[in-house]
Amino acid sequence: MKNLDSKRRKAFASYEIKRRTLQAVAVNQNLKVSLRWWAQIEKSKLPRRSSLSRVHNHCVQTHRSRSVISFYKLSRLRFRKLASQGAIAGLRKASW
Repeated sequence: MKNLDSKRRKAFASYEIKRRTLQAVAVNQNLKVSLRWWAQIEKSKLPRRSSLSRVHNHCVQTHRSRSVISFYKLSRLRFRKLASQGAIAGLRKASW
């Protein structure tokens, strides 16, 4: 799955500017309806894999897709293990 996710991220990066410009034209109320409709049609012709919603976060060490802490890009399991070992700077597992 790591390879598929990286492909999706590259596709999103390559189509991001085109998608954003078409979206800006499509929602602009000052333009003609026909132009806005054309922008919406062109946006729908873009590949589905180039959408941001298709990109999913994965743990950088284990490639686990569920329960990823986005700031650290680690899964909760790996995060807890590294925190217990003291491998994450300024963080340690609480125990009282």
